[in-house]
Amino acid sequence: MHPSAVTLSGLGSTFREAAFGPPRAAPWVTVARIFITALLIGVGVDQVVSAIREWPLHDMDTYLAAAMRLRSGQSPYVHEVAYNAFWYAPWFAAVWIPFTFLPRVVVAVMWSALLLVATGLVSLRLARLGPSGLLLALLLGPSLFAVSAGGNVQSLILLPLLDWPARRGSAVWLGIVASLKVTPLLLVLVYIRRRQWHAALVAVGAAVLLLLPGVAMGLFWSGSSTDWGGSLASVSPVLYGLAVLGAAMASFAVRQRFAVTAAAVASVFALPRLFVYDSTLLAAGTASSQSRRRELPAREPLNGE
Repeated sequence: MHPSAVTLSGLGSTFREAAFGPPRAAPWVTVARIFITALLIGVGVDQVVSAIREWPLHDMDTYLAAAMRLRSGQSPYVHEVAYNAFWYAPWFAAVWIPFTFLPRVVVAVMWSALLLVATGLVSLRLARLGPSGLLLALLLGPSLFAVSAGGNVQSLILLPLLDWPARRGSAVWLGIVASLKVTPLLLVLVYIRRRQWHAALVAVGAAVLLLLPGVAMGLFWSGSSTDWGGSLASVSPVLYGLAVLGAAMASFAVRQRFAVTAAAVASVFALPRLFVYDSTLLAAGTASSQSRRRELPAREPLNGE
């Protein structure tokens, strides 16, 4: 077994290496590791405690409201403040229609449990990648926990993306994710770089097919007021455009193993509303990248590089 792939029983030793550095590490490395680990744990505990105190499930209520409108023959997209508006493809609202017949408390318990299970699986999957993966889990896990308290679907979206694009059916799943968050479609740049034209067409086609009904129902002209949520677009449209373009171009300029990360950065920069939990998308492809490195002999270039 590769040392970066650890079992549950090995998480203790992995944590020691993550927190203190490898054996015989330089003193400054150990101090830096201790500081970073303590900082991640402190921030994470604060996020988890704050989430438990409130647990508002505002996003879940937004999904239910959109489903109720669709159930009554209306468009799921209405004139609301953008922060509370439903911006996903209409199929997601349709999925929620059966839950509109249940008491909110029942839906809240089921949806919260599902999101927390997904959050736990994401964290565990990252932690098993080794010391760096464990630190990444400490960084992303609490953010996913906190956004799960708001009822956002983020953890369910991220879970299969960890193995992307090596995951079977990854192109279809990418199209589904893009129909909810839109900008992850920029991950298709990885397919283009690899000349996987069929996968690129499947991902784009799936996203377009799922979004088209929403376009006809007013997805992009529902009249919702704009709230940029602290993204680069709120600072400077020019900087926003340059950042997205630069990250997209980097997908073709960097080494193959960093292409997924560059495309993920572009998809995060492209979000018109940017919140802390959106950064979890940067973990897309992390698990598949680690697996690919284990499969390749030392010094062998990736995809012919």
